[in-house]
Amino acid sequence: MATATPKALATREKILQAADKLFYLHGYNATGLDRIIREAGITKGNFYYHFKSKEALATAALERHFEITSREMVKGVMGDGQSPLTALFSILDLLALRQTEQYQAGHICGCYFGNFTLEMSTESKAVRRKVQSIFDRYRAMFRDLLERAAEAGEIAAYVKPGEASGVILSLMEGAILLDKAQQHPGAVSSAVKFIKQYVVK
Repeated sequence: MATATPKALATREKILQAADKLFYLHGYNATGLDRIIREAGITKGNFYYHFKSKEALATAALERHFEITSREMVKGVMGDGQSPLTALFSILDLLALRQTEQYQAGHICGCYFGNFTLEMSTESKAVRRKVQSIFDRYRAMFRDLLERAAEAGEIAAYVKPGEASGVILSLMEGAILLDKAQQHPGAVSSAVKFIKQYVVK
């Protein structure tokens, strides 16, 4: 398979950027391909050169969004020598901050991955599998931090990293959904406070 040219890579990125923005603001079903094509400033032929369908675009956009947010987390809260527990708390604080920032900007969009789950989990097996793999990776990240925190004696003995990682993910996703429903931050901050109180010795 031929290596993509810089121009082709740039075009693909334009499509993904447009899809990321529009899917997040309006949802998958409310965002037509023509709107994505206009937003990206490309032709329909350009689109189908890179993606065989809107569903294929969605799975690629989900992976791209995960990679970007993961890099931001690593750079912002996990790359400065923090202890495992501090790193975990910093990630949760970052999620709470994003809710507040979205509210101040005028619209709480919710969780990008959670939005796809609610809208597409019964409609697209490919999208459901992609979102599930992303949630699995977040859960694994939380578990790794908790396991290392346990080894360092930072968390309570009753906290089981495997179980707690799933609970933390569930609490955060549920709280983000509540904030989106009421279009006001608060549930995520409360969830973060509860998690901190639960895991600390």
